[in-house]
Amino acid sequence: MKETITYETHVQEGILLNANENTAGFSDTLREEITEAVRNLAFNRYPDSGQSELREAYAKVIGVSSDMVLAGNGSDQMLGFLIGSFLSEGKKLYTLQPDFSMYDYYASSYEAEVVKFKTEEDGTFDIDAFIAEGKKNGVSMVMFSNPNNPSGHLLKEAEIRKILEAFDDIPVIADEAYIEFSSVPSSISLLEEYGNLYVTRTLSKAYGLAGIRTGFLISSPDNMKKLIPAFVPYALNSVSMKIACIVLSHHDEIMKMRDLTVSERNRVYNKIRECRKVHFYPSEANFIYGKSDEKAKLLAILKEENVVIRDYAGSPFLRITIGTPEENDLVMKAIGKFEETV
Repeated sequence: MKETITYETHVQEGILLNANENTAGFSDTLREEITEAVRNLAFNRYPDSGQSELREAYAKVIGVSSDMVLAGNGSDQMLGFLIGSFLSEGKKLYTLQPDFSMYDYYASSYEAEVVKFKTEEDGTFDIDAFIAEGKKNGVSMVMFSNPNNPSGHLLKEAEIRKILEAFDDIPVIADEAYIEFSSVPSSISLLEEYGNLYVTRTLSKAYGLAGIRTGFLISSPDNMKKLIPAFVPYALNSVSMKIACIVLSHHDEIMKMRDLTVSERNRVYNKIRECRKVHFYPSEANFIYGKSDEKAKLLAILKEENVVIRDYAGSPFLRITIGTPEENDLVMKAIGKFEETV
């Protein structure tokens, strides 16, 4: 049996800009609505295994029918479910290097091989070369985050269409954990055209619900008819589903919060893009990816400000989550100090 790859969790103390969470939080009014709803739940009853209310609520937000939606314990569970449904020993998952490390974790759990196509440092890559390499390796599934985690690079619709058409006989999964922060529509708009497309989404990022672990799989009705009966019953608890439904009903409020994050991302990037000692890459997500040969010095200065960012140990790379304006000011202050070091 192959060794299962582990996943590194994140530090939970300090000003946390390391896990791409929404740091702003909800309004008091929304919190009170959630509290009241949870107080009235029947905790002695099993949750709705059919997820009817939640699937309807999310389908309405993204503009599809509820029979195209399935909810799970974070989009991670949906990614693992897809890998387990289509891959096994001797089959190959095709993804990018770098990309979300949970792909490796789930593939190793099912003893599937992972084939990776190396991107440029800014996340860009040649689509034709990517397709040719995948064909050469006889891959069984294509999976990628869009925008990419960790680079923040975004594939445009024409590029995704090209991948879908080239690999029309195998599942292609677009992991859209950060799509709400991007400048292009979701690949959900392509589901009617491409039967091999599966999209995963989450409420952990733009919706600020990382703590309730709720994510979604969206695909064609025909695909979902095959997948839903095989999904584990009671994957989500009643509390998570109720909170998710309430927050989804405040979609407009959440999108204003999203807009602030995008505005802050652009403000921070425009301020730090000309740094000499650390190179930052443009991003379409709620984080900024960077590289520095003196990263240890920068991390030490950030620590003085009690700021925790993502450190890709053993490499010069780092990733900074976009926080509140005040948190972002602390980050820029620290980077300014770093630039002045000898």
